[in-house]
Amino acid sequence: MSISMPRRTSRRVGVLTVPLMLMAMAAAPTQAVSASPSSAPMRSATAPAAPPWETVRLQKITLPSTVKNAADPAYSKDGKHLLFFADIVADPAQNPDPDRGPLHLWTVGTDGKGAHCLSCGTDEPRVGEAEQPGLIAPFPDGKRVFYGPYGDPRVLHCFPSVLDCRTARTYRIDQSGARPGDGLIPPGGAVTTPSADAGGASSPKLSPDGKYVAWSDFRSDSLLSMVIGKLEFAGDKYVVTGPRVLNPAGPTSPTDPDPRPWSDSTGLFELKSFADGGRSVVYVQVGGGASGNPDLWEVDLQTGRRTRLTAYPEWEEDMAISPDGRSMYVGIDSQRRHYFDWAALMPFRGFFDASWVGAMAVTQVSSSALRSCAQFASALLPADGDRGGRLVGQVLAPYDGSDVRETAQLHGWPVWSPDSTSVALSTQSFTTLGAADYLLVAHFNRPPSRPQPVVSSAPGAWAPAPEDYHGALGARTSVTLKGLTSGTVAVKYSAPIGATEPTDSTATYTGYSDDGKSFVSGTQTVKRTATSVRLINALTLRGEHTGSLHGDITMELQARPFKVTGTQTATFDGTTVTGPEPLAERCADIRAALPRPTPLDVRAKRFGKEVIVQVTSAYDGAGADERGVDRRPVSGATVKVGEATATTGRDGVAMLHSRGVRETVTVDAGASFLPARVRLS
Repeated sequence: MSISMPRRTSRRVGVLTVPLMLMAMAAAPTQAVSASPSSAPMRSATAPAAPPWETVRLQKITLPSTVKNAADPAYSKDGKHLLFFADIVADPAQNPDPDRGPLHLWTVGTDGKGAHCLSCGTDEPRVGEAEQPGLIAPFPDGKRVFYGPYGDPRVLHCFPSVLDCRTARTYRIDQSGARPGDGLIPPGGAVTTPSADAGGASSPKLSPDGKYVAWSDFRSDSLLSMVIGKLEFAGDKYVVTGPRVLNPAGPTSPTDPDPRPWSDSTGLFELKSFADGGRSVVYVQVGGGASGNPDLWEVDLQTGRRTRLTAYPEWEEDMAISPDGRSMYVGIDSQRRHYFDWAALMPFRGFFDASWVGAMAVTQVSSSALRSCAQFASALLPADGDRGGRLVGQVLAPYDGSDVRETAQLHGWPVWSPDSTSVALSTQSFTTLGAADYLLVAHFNRPPSRPQPVVSSAPGAWAPAPEDYHGALGARTSVTLKGLTSGTVAVKYSAPIGATEPTDSTATYTGYSDDGKSFVSGTQTVKRTATSVRLINALTLRGEHTGSLHGDITMELQARPFKVTGTQTATFDGTTVTGPEPLAERCADIRAALPRPTPLDVRAKRFGKEVIVQVTSAYDGAGADERGVDRRPVSGATVKVGEATATTGRDGVAMLHSRGVRETVTVDAGASFLPARVRLS
């Protein structure tokens, strides 16, 4: 399927003409048929420099009829081909469990031509799903592909090239060099007994220069430890050397008075993608100064400087910043859908988030069946994120009511085309839980751009070796900490993650404040056993912002399906939410809960022979209190008046020349938005 983008037509008018026309239009608007529904007044959450909404055209790439379950596409080095996982088993009886594979690595042209299997015939077993989908990244030499299961990556060698792969061989990656030989971390910091490093290589990623690999390993002092190491070929396998930990530092001793390392090191972390040509990595963090809120953060690998990218009180996770460094694809985004705000709405500093968030994540997204019932949708944000939660991500492929939904991509940077004009999307069938038999690509109406220069991903001296890192979750101690401006929190760490005995960790806040404006009081408790995790909150927030968090939730991890009982109610600045929604109800309601195309607002006015059309759209539910509106102009929309056609610019405005008296204005802004029609007076 070819994609053609309309070109914007322009006519020469006076410098002040268009602003004056728009002022007149604002005074006497013409509303589109698909105008936004009326609602209670909300505060505008649009930042002055927010980018416009973009027109997205979806392309379905048809594959040979023998190709089934075409999942998780990623762009090749040349940008003209896609790498993806697929199966060629025609008989479903031979592949009864699409949640486990079996899948091979394939390639196809972006025009749908030349589909063929790369890994077929190699000695390695086919890639299936253990907990999450597989991962793909091309090496810059065009001869190798980093791919494989979520925790067991491999490297495929093709001769003479990936696009002309006449002979292929897959090599394993020996992960042992990234961990202590005996799997034990010596005591240090606030941790007085050895910690365990169980490995895992969760969510492995390849650096853009192909010289480094990064993943997240399971540890008893931090649950997940983000590790980066140098990837080297050793003849019969690949090895990882020089590992360094990228997590925020833990406390320096059992009496460290600074609350930040106690808090920051106990969040749940998972590395998501390299960015900025390899200069930085982006990761998800739940905890630290934003307890219960899955947010995206970026860390500069050379300096260790950390930047928070998202702050909206919902689940925002798997992502990729575009090669030109201007846009961000977010694959797991539940903004405005009240999926996780029962945990994230009231902001406060947490001191052991990983000890309960990890269990909650297992019960929510650890299989294809669970993810099929999650209200996630891929979205587009600027590269600097949601700007404190004020911006809402533009939904790229709204649900169309069919058996197939768009679902998250986990590859990181390879989901973007090298020229930053397209994103490869993945799909999931409600019926089979596998992928569709076609590939899906989102094309943006934007000019091609140059990628940022590829640089080394070598970490600076700030990043410690695994044996020198010590997260506070490995401590067995009680400590009272002062807020950065006032109040205290008394924290008890009873045992490391994975301890066999029952544990009971508490944080008691007394007027605790980091900013001197809002103050937290009350208690958070996490009780763990070998089979369950219980979260109890009784917290209040007063001052500049007000709120509360009250709940008692138990996550049973041995039951199948996983069982979550109890609820929690969160309030913040007048907004109140309760959750989590029971799994059975969420699955029953999922099709209705997924986002649909958003209405356009169109204003059109004739000025002599000129017709000026202004196109905007808005998402409600923006902001930290989920009560704002994110309204922006729509760029790249096709506007037609009679025989005249034009395309809106970044200001959402199109100018056309038409001689008709009473004509209809039609607007098509792509997949994210409903088409609109207005009558031109």
